Amino acid sequence: MCKYIYKVQSYTMRHGIKTLFLLFTILTLTGCATSTTSSKKGRLHTVAFYNTERLYDINNSPSANDDAFTPSGAMQWDEERYQVKLEHLASVIATMGDKEGPVLIGLSEVENHQVLRDLVNSEALLKNKYGIIHYESEDPQGLDVALLYRPKFFSLTSQENISINFPGASFKSRGILKVKGVLQGEEITVYVNHWPPKYRNSFEGERRLRAAATELRKQIDAQQAVNKDAKIIVMGDFDAEPSANILKDVLNATGRPNPYYNKELFNPFYIYDVQGTGSYLNRGSFEMLDQILISKSLVDGSSLQYVRGSATIHATNEIKFLFGKYKNTPKPTFSGATYMSGYSDHFPVYIKLQNRKRQLQ
Repeated sequence: MCKYIYKVQSYTMRHGIKTLFLLFTILTLTGCATSTTSSKKGRLHTVAFYNTERLYDINNSPSANDDAFTPSGAMQWDEERYQVKLEHLASVIATMGDKEGPVLIGLSEVENHQVLRDLVNSEALLKNKYGIIHYESEDPQGLDVALLYRPKFFSLTSQENISINFPGASFKSRGILKVKGVLQGEEITVYVNHWPPKYRNSFEGERRLRAAATELRKQIDAQQAVNKDAKIIVMGDFDAEPSANILKDVLNATGRPNPYYNKELFNPFYIYDVQGTGSYLNRGSFEMLDQILISKSLVDGSSLQYVRGSATIHATNEIKFLFGKYKNTPKPTFSGATYMSGYSDHFPVYIKLQNRKRQLQ
């Protein structure tokens, strides 16, 4: 059994016997989240997401609130610090999943297309020849979502920026990036998200999260109405944990991998929420905000499918504090206005996919 069973039992005492059955289903069908299944047959493809923590260039943009991230701004964001940030992010991405890095990686908190070009042209990533999909958003800070992909393995067929009708006429934020393409002969759809934070106003924040989840669910329902076996990957920083009602009830994403409930999304990061760990530290406690969700057609499909137990929080030693008060937490670029020369205030996450037909040969 997993070494985390005692945490599951503790969680169950608080939340009831139904939770116990759900969690043992997760453990039985998906394996421990810290162990990874692999095979010598069939290429393993890593699919990842990374909140980069305010990847700005050093130029002042008239359309974004980025004054602090200039050489003369409060963060003293100069060329040297920018280059260090790029090198750090690239080194993390290059080591995610396997030695070749992710085939697909969603990014959030990136300012523009130029910072993405600088990132993919860095020494650690240049050999992968990543393609870039990015749209400018209406976010006041000028921070967007994007998707990097390796054309060698993923053939792009379409891309779209989906607007979200947020409550309040004056509120603007990012949309949802929708990308379709072919991976190992299978068409997949990827949705990249970064939902707005709710901490400033709990009521308004919940309404905004609900608007984002509703729009995303609408898109998925439309796809599944045409093809109930559509292969869908949803990734992002949701500003909500897997057990939150916004994800479970509105988006219909659960920790239940059972393919019978085929309209649900399966959240392989649910188990991390149960364990009390996560990708982001908030007021001394971890929160599992960064997640990758998949349609049930990728859980028990006849070809391309999720590799059981591969859901991983990529928390390597280089990107976290190893000593002191914040031991084992993400090492950020800034703590307040203090430059830490770190990586990001979020850990990245990833899953692996593999072609079952090849695996069984």
